[in-house]
Amino acid sequence: MSDAADFKFDNPLEPTPADWKLDPLEENSGGIITVQRVSLVRIVCVAAETGARMQRDGLSDDPVSWMMSPLELFGGLAPIEACLERLPCSKAILLHGLGLALDADSESIGKLVGSEQPVNHPEPVHA
Repeated sequence: MSDAADFKFDNPLEPTPADWKLDPLEENSGGIITVQRVSLVRIVCVAAETGARMQRDGLSDDPVSWMMSPLELFGGLAPIEACLERLPCSKAILLHGLGLALDADSESIGKLVGSEQPVNHPEPVHA
């Protein structure tokens, strides 16, 4: 028998699935997240492209629902969360730009987008 107390703490840095079904008119709902400015711009770009595509193609799907629904394309994350990163953002913009299925195969789109590794181009030669 131990005299030590047995406590269990949640790790705040451990990723947990987010529930994005929030009421945008509530003041304090959903907690706080820290986001880089470039990530916020990525989300805005994906949201604009999503809405524009659905309008342009006459789709009956709701762009906000698409942004907040977990998708296999993003490894089970919702686009609003996944597209904070560069590669998922590129996948989403490509998906809508090409008018692909809203639940397109991640591997196929990944082949079109490329890898996360930066490409080192040789320095241009100036004559």
